[in-house]
Amino acid sequence: MSESLELETMTVIITRLWHKVYKIGWVKCLFVVGVVLIVFFLLQRKEGHSKQGPARYSWGSVHRVKAVSSSPPGHARFSWGSADKVKVHAEDSVAQGLHQKIRILCLVMTLKEHEESRALAVNQTWGQRCTKLLFVTSDVMADLPSLVLNVQDGRDHLTAKTMAMFKFAFKHYLDQFDWFLKADDDAFFVMENLRYLLSLHDPSNKVYVGHHFKRYVDSGYMSGGAGYAINNAALRHFGQNSNLCVSDGWGEDIDFGRCMEAIGVQCYQTKDILGRNSFHGLGFDETMYWFDNIKLHAVQVKEPIHIGPSCCSQLSVSFHYISPQQMYQFEFLLYRMAVYGRHTPDHMFEDFFPAATIPKGHYTEDPIPRFF
Repeated sequence: MSESLELETMTVIITRLWHKVYKIGWVKCLFVVGVVLIVFFLLQRKEGHSKQGPARYSWGSVHRVKAVSSSPPGHARFSWGSADKVKVHAEDSVAQGLHQKIRILCLVMTLKEHEESRALAVNQTWGQRCTKLLFVTSDVMADLPSLVLNVQDGRDHLTAKTMAMFKFAFKHYLDQFDWFLKADDDAFFVMENLRYLLSLHDPSNKVYVGHHFKRYVDSGYMSGGAGYAINNAALRHFGQNSNLCVSDGWGEDIDFGRCMEAIGVQCYQTKDILGRNSFHGLGFDETMYWFDNIKLHAVQVKEPIHIGPSCCSQLSVSFHYISPQQMYQFEFLLYRMAVYGRHTPDHMFEDFFPAATIPKGHYTEDPIPRFF
């Protein structure tokens, strides 16, 4: 009701009241006046509330509420912040042994704006199983381990970011780790499976592994989304010969593949003995069902793509396009849930991954499409 209409209504009520004065006694009249005044007061108060808005009352005393932090953390900080205190029954002595033997520096590409979403999810899930985890960004993150590089953010400079990241690792971490993993903040890694796969390689060989694409580079290249790893010998060689590699560009995974070929680092197979991929450049949903991206992916790898139960190795290493919510789901299903009476003995996976080089002959002259 508008203010003018309310005043007009009150005028009519008061006029009628005065007419009543001459017809009824003064006691009844005073009672009616009291009721009218109360109604008038309530209407005015309601009008005041509508002008001020509900926020004035719900937030009017916000200064009295003690602030926890200037940047409210995501729900996952609370729901998963103490996950390590929740008891889980598992026998993981073999995995722990590999954890001590295979030291991996995980370098995760991210942005400041993903600090409370993707980066937080990585830090609370699979990133905990890295020997050391660093989020590669252009801005310092409040409480996440960061490697801040003076490289402009954006897809057009992914190559510069990648090259600078590996150069930094060569200069500061070469003697501290056996392997160096490049990952995106929307990928999930099963670090135990990765360590097992990497443990099969001779440390003296220069090794480059990931999800192999057979285009644009004679040796092929590893998908950036699925993540890729190089060993200590390969990083050492890169650090000594990085002048042979391009310094910037948008096709980061292709550029790094060309770099590895230029300096003589070979691509190694990551399929299992059944021919199933362990690194997955597509999302989990896409590998389980049919999507149009499957067709494009088949062109990239130049081989049939299997979907459904035959899509992936039993010892899969990585999946791309994983949301923060899915990361927590993966974490729970893989590490905090068990199927009673079902266990796969470790010896059944002996020689599961043939540590063989991938033959060359994959160069193509067709233009490289941009998907962003």
